[in-house]
Amino acid sequence: MSTQDASRELMAKRRQEREHIQETMLERTAAELNKANLDLEAASRELVAKARQDQEHTQETMRSRSVQDLD
Repeated sequence: MSTQDASRELMAKRRQEREHIQETMLERTAAELNKANLDLEAASRELVAKARQDQEHTQETMRSRSVQDLD
């Protein structure tokens, strides 16, 4: 094998390694973004549930006070 052929092979191998590293980084980034999105969705659901509970509690308190005022 000539020096040029060996050089071409080495360059091709390095390019493939760089491409593989880039693909791996992209996959990891996508996975992290997906996890962050899922975490955000879960936190949002929890906040909505808490807001609903707070609203129900407020309404119940208002009803209770109204009944007491009528008595």
